[in-house]
Order: sequence, then structure tokens, then C-alpha cells
Amino acid sequence: MLVEKSVQQILDQLADGELIKIPFDGSNVMVNIIDEASKLSMTTAVFEGDNYIPKSVRDCLSCKSPFSHPAVRTFLTLDEHNFQVRLHYLGHAEDLDHRHFIELLEQFGVIAEKWRHYLEQHGNNDLIYVRVK
Repeated sequence: MLVEKSVQQILDQLADGELIKIPFDGSNVMVNIIDEASKLSMTTAVFEGDNYIPKSVRDCLSCKSPFSHPAVRTFLTLDEHNFQVRLHYLGHAEDLDHRHFIELLEQFGVIAEKWRHYLEQHGNNDLIYVRVK
């Protein structure tokens, strides 16, 4: 849980236009303010392949999200160069206070964790099992 002092420090850094890396539930969430301080952007990796992204994981990118999250609209992108699938949030930065920021970060983290589990399960569909004698 983020403490009040660290939240204020994060919001101050965002106001200065910095890209902030926030460790959250075992992963890093990249947060910044864009479009002339009108939008908040959050990004995190939800799948990391080892020099390969399985077809079943790629297929998930074109399907409708299996998770309902009307308050926090997210989308996925494929980073071919780093063999990653990333989850993104892009929303309004106006009226961003401590409480709203923490709630948004927590909801984003929950959605990211659901995607990680979902994509990992689908990635396992492409495994080839070899019987060893």
C-alpha cells in the first residue's frame, strides 16, 4: 500500500512531467502525465516471452477482454522487440488527488494481475510436451 507521503511525492513528480516507475504487487507500473497535462498514462507488462510470444497469447490480443472493468478502461499492445504484451490505461488527469490516484493504481494492478494469469494460461496451450524415456 502506498503511504500518503509517497503518493504526494509521486504526484509532485508527475506534475513536473517525469515518468515514474512504481513497484506494485510484484511488477512495475510506469506512470506519466501526457497531452499537456490533461491525461494520465499507466503501463505494465502482463506477459513476457523468452524471445517468443506464443500464437495463443497473440490471439488473445484480438479478442474482447474477458474482464469487466468499466471504471478503468484498458487496452493491450504487443512489443515485438522486447517480446512483451503490455497493459495500458489512458485517462483524464484532472481532479487527480491522493485517493483517486491510489484507487486507480489498485484497480489497474488488479486488472494487470488478471491479464497475467489469463495470458500465462493461454501461453501454456502452445507448449509441446516431450516424453522422456
